[in-house]
Amino acid sequence: MFVLLFAAGAADWRSKAFPDWDEDTVLRVLTDSPWANARTVKLEWRKREDQPPITYKDVPGADPARRTPVGSPVGGIGGKVKETLPDRADLIFRWASALPVRHARALYQLRDEKLPVGRLNAMIGVPQENYVLEVFGLPIVMAHQGTGSIEAVFRQGTTLRTKSGRLLRPVKVEAVLGAAELTVRIHFARTNPLTEKDREIEIAGDVQVMEFREKFKLGTMIYQGRLEL
Repeated sequence: MFVLLFAAGAADWRSKAFPDWDEDTVLRVLTDSPWANARTVKLEWRKREDQPPITYKDVPGADPARRTPVGSPVGGIGGKVKETLPDRADLIFRWASALPVRHARALYQLRDEKLPVGRLNAMIGVPQENYVLEVFGLPIVMAHQGTGSIEAVFRQGTTLRTKSGRLLRPVKVEAVLGAAELTVRIHFARTNPLTEKDREIEIAGDVQVMEFREKFKLGTMIYQGRLEL
């Protein structure tokens, strides 16, 4: 588990324009901002028929000897794989499609890999076709039956509801295995764009081993003068 502490009054994206963000600002946007919520979620490794919980050794391909490196909020949370399945996960729910998140991710990678500044614009990339919510930090063992099974359960079990009464369901889900974690990217169509009048969005999910419910206030997700999601 990673813990990020920010000093009172630390600079953020509102006091300095991109790309003049310091390290604290970059990490704040990625982990604790209007576009990103860090949350500890309980994991329940039981079948719905309430059978006894499975153990790590019951998972195909599990290797108790495996070690994973400590990483970053962009590419890994690290830690030692235990012989028993984890009972909770430290997750980040963030809007990977939002411009401030793309800005922060590009700056993080640029500095971490010591790349030339001229690469920055290309690393930011172009706007996504869909709204993309990223669930980062899931245990790799969840994908023991393949990423396709994870994509199917997240697509079936996740919804987006607005305070104004709109309901959106995923149009696409991607599951990506990292060195130390599983990341799921949930796509929602921009066909009828969300606006500040929708006030608040709630992402709810029941994905067999866990349930989650995350809220984001659209009025706080203003960046460079417009709603960014």
